[in-house]
Amino acid sequence: MSEVTVRRSKTVNAPIDLETLVRTAAFQLLFTSGQGIRPDLLAEVTGISPKKLAALIQRLDQAGRIRRDGAGMVIGSAGLSVTPDRHEIEVEGRRFWTWCAYDILGIFGALGVSGRAISPSPPDRKPIEIRFIRGRPRPSDAVLFRPDAELMDCCDNVYEQWCPNSNLFPSRTVAEAWASEHGLSGKVLSLNEAADLATEDWKSVTDGLVVKKE
Repeated sequence: MSEVTVRRSKTVNAPIDLETLVRTAAFQLLFTSGQGIRPDLLAEVTGISPKKLAALIQRLDQAGRIRRDGAGMVIGSAGLSVTPDRHEIEVEGRRFWTWCAYDILGIFGALGVSGRAISPSPPDRKPIEIRFIRGRPRPSDAVLFRPDAELMDCCDNVYEQWCPNSNLFPSRTVAEAWASEHGLSGKVLSLNEAADLATEDWKSVTDGLVVKKE
């Protein structure tokens, strides 16, 4: 497990964003192992002292940017979860979950992997299945609603306040009606549009990961 190496900035004397480093390391360890991560392993991989790391994990958990279980193991980071959560994904035959529908497209796209996602769609929670080939979604009428960035900026907890509002819908009409009913501003994107945006957002998190493909 400790073989995972997280790449740091190549810019000379560039400041290191420790929260980003922790989230990236946690994501990569979770994806590689498929199980919860001990804080001491995160300390080993990131080179952050256990005391400083404990404070960072606490802050990230409170902000909804990582998830922990009752034993203090990190079970989710950057939208990826190794325990059941809102959306289910199968990546090259391996089962994970995500916090929101946008996470699905980012993880598949940045890793360039094949598989499928099953996402409950508001308002009736009817599941929408999306299949992916080498990181790209197969043709579908489904669309994604992505809340405006302003909502994330004002969230105290991203997992609890932003993620539940990023969902797949069977059509643009249904997505727009749901967003209007809930007073949400944002964009309704085709799967290809959403995949383009999300892939860029997850590239830094997945940098250096090698995926065994079926």
